[in-house]
Amino acid sequence: MLAGRAVMEVMKFLYPANAPRVSTKGTVVLASLEGDVHDLGKNIVRMVLIGDGFRVVDCGKDCSLTKLIDTAEREAPLAIGISGLITSIVPQVRQVKDLLVGRRLERVKVVAGGAALKQSSPAKLNVDFVAESAFDVLHYLEGIAGAKNE
Repeated sequence: MLAGRAVMEVMKFLYPANAPRVSTKGTVVLASLEGDVHDLGKNIVRMVLIGDGFRVVDCGKDCSLTKLIDTAEREAPLAIGISGLITSIVPQVRQVKDLLVGRRLERVKVVAGGAALKQSSPAKLNVDFVAESAFDVLHYLEGIAGAKNE
């Protein structure tokens, strides 16, 4: 935990919240869903994506499904990334794609990761991709961004 906090302080210095960023690959919405107050993994993914040229909209931790889907509707992202450390959020994860379809956002990909979610499959979670690491997320999203720009 101490190392994680130290990394977060360094990242705040490297990527100040209000600093302009060059985002060339597309937008990604990130969240840890309601009931999960752990966000270190999500924050690492955010930093990796920003460093690679993605625009990231971070809904934070303990995020409601309503806030997540409203943000996706407003921001028109390539994907939503869901981080989960606790298994109690799995039922919420399974709802995300259906909620996106209900808002006519079926083109938005859903990526899941974190200790509780990477133990499952995309089919069981009703998502497009389950990542083992932040770099798995990056490689998957680079593929989506590349395909969109071709």
